[in-house]
Amino acid sequence: MMNLRALIVGWLLCANVQAQQVTTIAGSAGASGFVDGAGPVARFNEPHAVASDKNGNVFIADRQNHRIRKINTSGVVSTYAGTGAIGGTDGPALSATFNEPWGVACDTLGNVYVVDTKNYKIRKIDNAGIVSTLAGSGVFGTTNGAATLARFGFPVGIAVSPNGYSIYVSDYNTHTIRKVENGQVSTMAGTVFVSGANDGTGATATFNHPYGLFLTSNGDVLIADEWNSLIRRMTSAGVVSTIAGSGIPGSLDGPALNAQFKFPAGICTDATGNILLLMF
Repeated sequence: MMNLRALIVGWLLCANVQAQQVTTIAGSAGASGFVDGAGPVARFNEPHAVASDKNGNVFIADRQNHRIRKINTSGVVSTYAGTGAIGGTDGPALSATFNEPWGVACDTLGNVYVVDTKNYKIRKIDNAGIVSTLAGSGVFGTTNGAATLARFGFPVGIAVSPNGYSIYVSDYNTHTIRKVENGQVSTMAGTVFVSGANDGTGATATFNHPYGLFLTSNGDVLIADEWNSLIRRMTSAGVVSTIAGSGIPGSLDGPALNAQFKFPAGICTDATGNILLLMF
């Protein structure tokens, strides 16, 4: 799946694209492993997602190392959470264990949220460095309700409100968008195990392996609908619409609904609201 060392950055709905420079801030191309350190000294093993906090630190879901890594503003990589062993243990960050984390997000209070994909859990690393399980029983499924009893079907993407109150999760293998709020898990949009590209509200909408999520300032969730090769928008009321993509995999530029994307996986916006995509 998505490897951050080999990504194409796509610009969508951008009126004036200036010449951009790509630089490597950590890691060395083609060299996987586990090493903390500055810049090219550091090593990752299939890093799958990144998120930045309000101070400019970058957090990485280092999938095959089963760790959450951190790059500070000086470019130094450290291990933020995880021992490297496969497991689902909560507790102090450097004693906690994960099982292939694929997604990561930050709130403005200093907390980091992790999609612990193969544990089927949503985890939290608080600003005191303690890991806890917010949602998921650890068993594959589709159950809503009390967060600790809920079940997920391969969660991968995550977006969090600034205060950490609302957490949105893309449930990849069940084709749904889930929400964790006030200790409860619900399905915001999509029909469980039904793939498609229908727009609509709640269960009338369909997705095909939704992946990356991004929460906009007005409370909408942007969705990289990977296997549909579409960009979707979901309002806080669960109304889903297609905002870009013809549904044909490709790399065609032009008007949003005529454009083509090839399996978009990551999504975010810049400070002016332009949407940025990561694609295979």
